[in-house]
Amino acid sequence: MDSRKGFTLIEVLIVAAISAMLAALAVGYSGVERDQMALSVEEAKISQFILQARSLALATYSNSAGSACGYGVSFDTVNDTYSIFAYVPGGSSCNIGKSNITWDSVSNSEEKYTDETWQIHPQSGITLSGDDIPAVILFYPPDPDTLIFDGSGAPMSQASIDLVTSDGQASHAISINSAGQVNF
Repeated sequence: MDSRKGFTLIEVLIVAAISAMLAALAVGYSGVERDQMALSVEEAKISQFILQARSLALATYSNSAGSACGYGVSFDTVNDTYSIFAYVPGGSSCNIGKSNITWDSVSNSEEKYTDETWQIHPQSGITLSGDDIPAVILFYPPDPDTLIFDGSGAPMSQASIDLVTSDGQASHAISINSAGQVNF
């Protein structure tokens, strides 16, 4: 008969080693999941801003008494912010035509929509990135036409907003084209 009443030192060390490995995997996994969750939340938030600006532009057309001619979203990669703005061209009516809207007319006519949608920073650890990130996306009623300009003022037919974790391990992209289709 075996009269042993406990665990041997080897058995205790094996259980401790397995527990340590599982704990290390759980901690590493939760960090990756946290980054993925932050990316997903920020992607949804920026997409919501773009869709809200389009919706506001449609509402602007039906309300001719409003002072805004359109709405858009601007991106500032230097300060890592994004904002919803009202397009209010000074001294001119809203019937200027899509072909007459330029980068200069938009950048000089941006007005804050609300404090809650102005100069929003992405969540900690997330940055705006991309080679074809737009500086401005403007929705101009009645369709609404979608005008996209890069940082130099050149018109773009499509753009992509890349969201990247600070360690560069994960990223998500939001794309928009001149038809106003948003993919994320």
